[in-house]
Amino acid sequence: MYKLFFLPFFLILTACNANELVESRSDDNNEENKIILSEFSKMNIDSNFDQFSKKGEIKQVDNTEIIDNCMYAENISGNIDYLVFDKRISTATYLKSSFLGMSSSDLKLKIKHLKMINSEYDEDTYYLQHNIDESYGVKFYLVNEKVIEVTYGVLDKLQHQEGCS
Repeated sequence: MYKLFFLPFFLILTACNANELVESRSDDNNEENKIILSEFSKMNIDSNFDQFSKKGEIKQVDNTEIIDNCMYAENISGNIDYLVFDKRISTATYLKSSFLGMSSSDLKLKIKHLKMINSEYDEDTYYLQHNIDESYGVKFYLVNEKVIEVTYGVLDKLQHQEGCS
């Protein structure tokens, strides 16, 4: 008879612990999403290049040309590199990202829903991509299992980013 009393009690305790674990994991994931969104908001993705250029915040990279409506740009402080298509900021590589130097295993633990993309040029190099929403994402460039570059951008430009050609 006592066994019947303890079984529901045990199940309730187990369910409570499982909920705490799920909440803890989602809190960690929410924290990383906050970092992603915070960094992303600084990148001005899909904004008009000319507006920021007139304000003196962004400039075309010296000694580069506009090729097929594409150009390289950078912010004045030198910590963001941009790729601009048709006068719209399409991607931004954040040189001060909090994810730089992180191991791929730590990144995979912190950010869910990462898609692996192999590099066409080097078998030891790959990208992990996280879609922020249906239009924007972040790509983590990895070499030897370490994040060496973090690029935010419009998904269609981010997925095929090879630079201006």
